[in-house]
Amino acid sequence: MKIDFSKLPCFTNISKQEKVNVDIKYQFSNAMYMQGGGVEIGSLAMKIYNSEGEEEYNDQECKIILEFAKKINTMIADSLEDLMNQNNS
Repeated sequence: MKIDFSKLPCFTNISKQEKVNVDIKYQFSNAMYMQGGGVEIGSLAMKIYNSEGEEEYNDQECKIILEFAKKINTMIADSLEDLMNQNNS
């Protein structure tokens, strides 16, 4: 699946009726690097940080991204989950 963390379509409020593109690349990758545990999350954090536009993420990487997002920010987690569901449809 392709994700562009520099233009992530994020919900604007809890009603989830509208989205805006938000650049979360640095903040999200930095949070993974600082708060994540292990080489796998550290490598994924660097992949996101060094990405330029859309980057391909495999199923395991998507699972890690979503699990981490759920721990730090509900809005980002909901937005990522929505994007992943749209791409799987």
